[in-house]
Amino acid sequence: VPLLVNGEEAVFPDAVPVFRGDTIDVPAAAALEALGYEVAWDEPSQTITAEKGEDAITLILGSTSASGGAVTLTKAPYVDPATWRTYIAAEDLDGLLPENFRTAVDYGFVVDSAGSLVMSGAEMAVIVDDVDAIWEENTETYALMDQYMDYAGQYKVGNWQLDGSYLLTIPSEGAVTPADGSQEYPAEITNTVGGDYSVITNQTAMQLAMGMSIGGTIMGEPIFPVDMDLDLRADLESGMLYLWFQSEDLEQLLSNVEVNGETSGFQIPDQWYSMDMKEIYDMAYGPGVYNEIVALSLESADASFSQTLRDLLSSDMISLSPEFTTRDYLALFNSMFADSSFEKTGSTYTSTPIDLTEDGVSVQMGVELFTSGGQINGYGVEMTMAAEDGSVLLTAEMRENEMTMAFDMDMPGAVISFTLDGAYRPAAGAPATEPPAGAEVVDIMESLLGTGELTPEPESSPAA
Repeated sequence: VPLLVNGEEAVFPDAVPVFRGDTIDVPAAAALEALGYEVAWDEPSQTITAEKGEDAITLILGSTSASGGAVTLTKAPYVDPATWRTYIAAEDLDGLLPENFRTAVDYGFVVDSAGSLVMSGAEMAVIVDDVDAIWEENTETYALMDQYMDYAGQYKVGNWQLDGSYLLTIPSEGAVTPADGSQEYPAEITNTVGGDYSVITNQTAMQLAMGMSIGGTIMGEPIFPVDMDLDLRADLESGMLYLWFQSEDLEQLLSNVEVNGETSGFQIPDQWYSMDMKEIYDMAYGPGVYNEIVALSLESADASFSQTLRDLLSSDMISLSPEFTTRDYLALFNSMFADSSFEKTGSTYTSTPIDLTEDGVSVQMGVELFTSGGQINGYGVEMTMAAEDGSVLLTAEMRENEMTMAFDMDMPGAVISFTLDGAYRPAAGAPATEPPAGAEVVDIMESLLGTGELTPEPESSPAA
């Protein structure tokens, strides 16, 4: 099993990383030396001591308590009888090493010919990156992106309102069979979802009001026109998200459906649904990940682009793999955002397009920065994906306070077109982050599990 240190495979003199039991284990002394530590062994106390600058690591043979009790290991260090070297679990390196190190253990999960997820020894690897050391080698500058962040940063100060419209179109051609099965005929179908929206945001909160109209046609005749109103409120710091929706059209449509010989009389409850995004993120990615994302978002408002990029490389927001170590991410970001990647034509700076072609699928992405009076006042992004049987195109652009986005997919069985536009203006007040006072609230996760209960919001909650 290879150990990649700062993107390079470490060379071991007499003992190598192995998959043993249910963990990938590494020879402690050799691995820590490859990371720049000076390692010493104390026979009487059966202790390994590793030092690098002011950082010190202590490991005791047979004990899961390390570094003076500050770290609890998942697996006690042990002596391999074949090599007489002390081994530790690779996943324990994350807790032993200081914050400037990022680690990942890749157990080489692949999909076999039967479609099952299995481990492949050939794909296993341990990745350890010293982000400080990698960053110190970076010689790129980011003056243009600093100007862009000054422009974008204005929308993180105070309260802003974004008003616009959207339209999703899903056309298709094929045979259509009515529900009663009486007839089948070829038809051209165009299904659409669209409407207007209004978003109020600040650096820590968001409130979205959206009108949605769902419609379609068969041979030019309209079918199932359904209008719906949605309201979404979110508090970034707490992680709480609330959703409300109502639709008289949907109630009327479903109320006529027969269930056991009787019409359903369907009604949409006038209630809010809550979701704890912090809890979901921490369950999916590990404790503290949500707080790390929030902290990075808040800090980026005042930080330079280089500091934001440096913080991103140190965070758990990007996952390491043998194919994409910290060096690879830095090279990718530099190819898109470093000053050296841009060329100026007129009042527009255009970055060198990146090409991520792999396995017959071409993915290209480019960035533009627009200027006026010598100052950046907008951006453009274009990403294309092309394969033998279809393509995807994504474009986004913002100039001054107006933005547009378009997404077009033309793949077998999936032809989709989506457009979005909007304009920013200062908002009259802060976004609401909770349902109106006295509203009924259901935890959506508990509701899906069949245990949700209606809980009145406290009267102190802000009104809509």
